[in-house]
Amino acid sequence: MIVGRVTAVAWPPQQGLAAALADAADRAPPFPGVGPLPDRRIRLILAPTRAKFDSLTRGRLPSWSEGAAFPDAGTVVLLSAGPPDRLTAALRHELAHVALRWRVRRVLPLWFEEGYAAVAAGEWDRLDALRLNWQLARGVHMDLDELDRALRGDRTDAETAYGLATTAVLLLDRWGGGRGGRGLGLLIAGLAREPTFDAALRATYHMTQDDFESRWQRDVAQRYGWVSWAVAAGAFWATTGLVLVWLVRVRRRRDRERKALLDEGWAVSEPDGPTA
Repeated sequence: MIVGRVTAVAWPPQQGLAAALADAADRAPPFPGVGPLPDRRIRLILAPTRAKFDSLTRGRLPSWSEGAAFPDAGTVVLLSAGPPDRLTAALRHELAHVALRWRVRRVLPLWFEEGYAAVAAGEWDRLDALRLNWQLARGVHMDLDELDRALRGDRTDAETAYGLATTAVLLLDRWGGGRGGRGLGLLIAGLAREPTFDAALRATYHMTQDDFESRWQRDVAQRYGWVSWAVAAGAFWATTGLVLVWLVRVRRRRDRERKALLDEGWAVSEPDGPTA
């Protein structure tokens, strides 16, 4: 089926879902630092099973992957076995890959591509930050090269790597004076203009990629290190404790009120004698 510029391909039971997702893709809001998708054809394929997904992606992705983008072909493949709200977020993530590649016209470091897609899809929240805090508190640290490898590793390593990649892109975003990706415009324009990622960093932030890596690692340690985790966890348990104290007080007050009502006008009779 065709919805606007999107051609959707799906197995019969998921035709309605395909139409809804195709409409969402056709009307996708602008992407941070990139803008709206160019007026080019997009193909969206829904794979109803893992076997179909692996076949369509030729087994090139990790077993935990549920979405794939092929920007040069303008194609997005989604594993459509999950809930619709998850598919909407996955679609936005994969379209972000397409939008970024169409804008810069070349492959970028994997950590940046995945971090950008996560930011563009709004996948970063306080729970993700707390999880990353916990990983760092356990001593999980990576440089950018290790990040790229972990993004294609097992699910546990990849989840940590996605979080770290997101923090790297968010740092670049903050340096650009924005939030939620709004500060990435100058860098992405530089990536489209300069021959390498390092050259774009130099032109935009006046630093090399090695300089950025060092500053990013320090920023992660300060924002999401064990002290931050302890503070976040402490705040959580402190809040939980206050709620529990309040609930106990409410319960005790209600018990006193009920006891007073029961005691009102209640007379205790003399005990009866023994019975045989």
